[in-house]
Amino acid sequence: MKRKEFIKKSATVMIGFSGMTALLNACTKKTNDPAGDDDKGDDDEVGDRGTNAGAARLSATHWVSATATGSGNGTQQHPYTLTQALQLAQPGWRVCCGPGEYMGVNKNQRFDPSFQILANGTESNPIIFFAENYAALTTTGRSILRHNGTRQGYGCPVLGLATGHHWYGFYISESLAPTTPDTGPVVCGGKFNRISYFRIDRGPVTWPEAYTDNNHAAIRFEGVGCQNNLVSDCWIENYSRENAFRSEQGIQLFSPQGANITTSTGRITIENCFFDNVETALTSKGAGNSRPILGGIIFRRNLIRGSRATNVIGAVNFMDTSGELGRNQVYQNIQVGGHYHVVCWSQAGSPIRDVDVINNTLISATANREIEGIHTSMGGAGNIGSGWRIHNNIKTGTAPLFHFPFDGQTDTAVLSRSHNLSFGHSRWGYVDSRGTGTQSLAQWQAATAFDDLSLESDPRLVSSVWGNADLGKLQQTSPARNAAIDILNLNGNGTSAACNMGAYSNDNVVIGIRPLI
Repeated sequence: MKRKEFIKKSATVMIGFSGMTALLNACTKKTNDPAGDDDKGDDDEVGDRGTNAGAARLSATHWVSATATGSGNGTQQHPYTLTQALQLAQPGWRVCCGPGEYMGVNKNQRFDPSFQILANGTESNPIIFFAENYAALTTTGRSILRHNGTRQGYGCPVLGLATGHHWYGFYISESLAPTTPDTGPVVCGGKFNRISYFRIDRGPVTWPEAYTDNNHAAIRFEGVGCQNNLVSDCWIENYSRENAFRSEQGIQLFSPQGANITTSTGRITIENCFFDNVETALTSKGAGNSRPILGGIIFRRNLIRGSRATNVIGAVNFMDTSGELGRNQVYQNIQVGGHYHVVCWSQAGSPIRDVDVINNTLISATANREIEGIHTSMGGAGNIGSGWRIHNNIKTGTAPLFHFPFDGQTDTAVLSRSHNLSFGHSRWGYVDSRGTGTQSLAQWQAATAFDDLSLESDPRLVSSVWGNADLGKLQQTSPARNAAIDILNLNGNGTSAACNMGAYSNDNVVIGIRPLI
């Protein structure tokens, strides 16, 4: 977007963030809303406009106990076993599962889970299973899902979701439920599902007799028409090559062969989650021309800390991801460490398009001269991608803000880019085909059509330390305050209004896992 298209407006925007609990908090969805109800595809004004409320507590219609004998009738006094409840549950049921360990059978198949609700719910009338104590919020009184497998690489998912299944608050460790490559402990293959307040841990640093893992993730979405699903307020940790041998993700998306707008995976929201020690928080993996992800992927208000072991680390990887099902949006996230924030990788020439990277904060990004900063071109994607909008982001650390390192690649996929801030780099950005290797912001602006009203200065963050309650907040004297334009209308004052750069665009934003209300 050109300089004349932006007008700085004066506004007073205070940012609040109190206590360590707030580091695991944020967003406007009500507890039982399906994904996608406030994200209307490629409308510019898809952002949240109200106060970010926490999730409401659930009330039960039926009960499950880890010590039930099988003779109960589902009341609180005579609860079902989990196996009974899964077989009997119908739309409208809200099943409370008490503390303890729920043991399933290892099916030794990548999409044959130990536990899955037999009946399907609907968008407006889901079947809900929830833990008595949400594992993302407490370490005591957990409801643990596991199976009797013992060897990583030879196990099945512990939990599967089909259609209209909502699950809240369970704990899964792969030390208790090891899986196989090309899957993960939670798999989802249908529509109108929700996974919230889970804590999922990859487990030991090394696995005895492990297969060479590939495409392994805490949560995997793959199925015919796997759309309109939501992951929120989950704690996902240790999905890192430190704990495996090849590709590890927090969440991974795949489409079936021959995917079209009806059958493709898409319209999935990942919000308010906590990703700690991950290789990549989200990989949208279209896997080539025959298996594209057709868009509508929302990744917002998440906290991400990169792997301590992997040599290329980031938040979001779009692979063969287009926009038929809606724009793909990455906004109001905070990442600490790693090398890139958003990258695209084309496996087979499919378009990677309609991507918004807006109001994110990337802290202490490290240069590695391989994959750094924000990428719109990667291995062919720059020539076939389009419609990228990159605005209002803050980056600190030695990595450049933009890096297009492959021969013949340019930043031609960018529709608009402005109001970004980078600090601590030796070069603002790099485009191989232009020979623009080491440049200041002024040199970069002269060589490209973008980055109007951007800044090359210290953002004056209150804290850059992972775990600090003030992580990513702006000091009152920060030059990033009121220095951005609200492209997504995150503050509700219109898309031409002023806002802060970085994840904290307004004083109502809460980032990470939300407390219950």
